[in-house]
Amino acid sequence: MPGRPHRPDPLPRTLVVLTAVTGAVDAVAYLGLGQVFTAFMTGNILFLGFALAGGVGLSPIGSGTALAAFAVGAVAGSRLGAALSARRRRWLFASATLAAALLVAAALTAIGLRPAGQDPETRHYIVTALIALAMGLRSATMWRLGAVLNTTLVTGTLVTLIRHSALGGGTGDPGQRYRAAGLLAVCVGAAVGAALLRLSMTLALLLAAAGVLGGIGSYVLRSAPES
Repeated sequence: MPGRPHRPDPLPRTLVVLTAVTGAVDAVAYLGLGQVFTAFMTGNILFLGFALAGGVGLSPIGSGTALAAFAVGAVAGSRLGAALSARRRRWLFASATLAAALLVAAALTAIGLRPAGQDPETRHYIVTALIALAMGLRSATMWRLGAVLNTTLVTGTLVTLIRHSALGGGTGDPGQRYRAAGLLAVCVGAAVGAALLRLSMTLALLLAAAGVLGGIGSYVLRSAPES
């Protein structure tokens, strides 16, 4: 009896989509919420260090808010994964739905909200916290999956791409094209997020929510069914 045709793993393409979402939400965060990041936590840690040294034009409250919310989201994502690890599809659907719901809540909170510049108001911090919660939850889920591409650690993706390339002495790796696509995706996502921010912060965040839910949902539907 002939075996079933091999189906390519849908996860790498999903990760490229989620990396684009990362670029979009951090474009919104940096340009619209007072120079903070909601997915790339390295930036917030640096900003806090700059602020401690007397750097001007920074928002230590915003960076601290994003860090704390991201950590809470990562804890929630890790615990959700541990609780539902035996039910992979349910776990991923639950994670995607929660992350998308948080982004929708951020979008609704941001209705009529203008970019903060250097003077954020309370609503800017609330939106920052909601987005960072979603990104922490999503990042913990992606880490638990284990994959060829990290959706928030872009520096690591670049180094891995170089390490496995002929220039870096590597012998090639099937994941190279997805790493390259991920680097391009975060740039394109940032451009799209920045462009949409000119129209509406709410619109940009709703698109990000659709990207998270659609990306992970598509992966679950296309992946092999649980035994």
